[in-house]
Amino acid sequence: MKTSSAFFCAVIAAALAGCNSEHSDEQPLWTPLASVTVDSGSGTTAAVEVPLHNLRRALRVSAQPQGCLQVSSAISVSGGQLVANPAVSDANTWRTTKLYQAGLLVLEGVASELTHISFAAVACDASVSGMQPTSVRVESRLSELPTNPGLKLRLLLSQTISAELDTELLAQLIGFELQLDIAITDVAVIADTDLVMQHQADFSPLAAILASQPAKAEDIIDVVIGPCLLQQTPFGRQQLAGFTPRIPGGAGPADGVFVARTNCGFAAASAGSVNELARLAAHEIGHYLGLAHPEEADGSEDDLASTNSHNLMHRVPLAATASGLTFEQRERILAHPFVTEL
Repeated sequence: MKTSSAFFCAVIAAALAGCNSEHSDEQPLWTPLASVTVDSGSGTTAAVEVPLHNLRRALRVSAQPQGCLQVSSAISVSGGQLVANPAVSDANTWRTTKLYQAGLLVLEGVASELTHISFAAVACDASVSGMQPTSVRVESRLSELPTNPGLKLRLLLSQTISAELDTELLAQLIGFELQLDIAITDVAVIADTDLVMQHQADFSPLAAILASQPAKAEDIIDVVIGPCLLQQTPFGRQQLAGFTPRIPGGAGPADGVFVARTNCGFAAASAGSVNELARLAAHEIGHYLGLAHPEEADGSEDDLASTNSHNLMHRVPLAATASGLTFEQRERILAHPFVTEL
């Protein structure tokens, strides 16, 4: 599921917090662009100039020293406003969501024309208290479109499934769904303990798993598979098939993808086939790379004209028709800087 104003399979957002773990002889992923102060009166920043370029462009935005942000203004090369009006569904505007501490903004589609951007400090969540940011750090990355595009994944598998899961086949199936080559950089085993989110912005159970692992390169995506994932709601605990806090625009410290085994809540059931787990993982990775559900339960749609519910990003990933990506979805994935040459 995803979260924007409502909670679904994942949050539309792809935020990045923390430091890179490159070796000293490697080039940094990000280049400092600007650091701007949050005005104490208006709660917004001055505009940051974002140079145009014919390479892939992405921004990493960090709230300093902590807090949450929202894109308040995004100006195109023609001087037009790109930021979507929340009350209007318009494919010609740039949809962004709340950034929890940090965010990765991929400048593709209408956002490829971005030249100036500014931010507003906002409350993180009604159930979360925290310091408002006093400044915003903006970094940029330019990268070439790979000729052999792929992703690097680190698998964190629960004890229940680690012994039987064919990770090589899993990587092949994920790659087939996303039309990308997949490289597994490492496999680790974690506990089967249920993960309980106390509210939709409570990423702490997910972040705790990642914090227990050795440092990795920032462009390696952690994929946690196995623990049951539950979110506390006013009506009790809701079971989630998968979740990622990171899709264009926001999300706290839990920089990864999480997939529950498919027998959560059914003790006598099997833990799910490698095909099912691969489909769920590919769906959540799709969210991480910038894809929304083509259609939500309330009838709202994504901003891509070519998508429909017969798609990998169907809000029920294991539906019989939930397979394949459109050309527009493929273009959006390829715009993400973590899709690299393998």
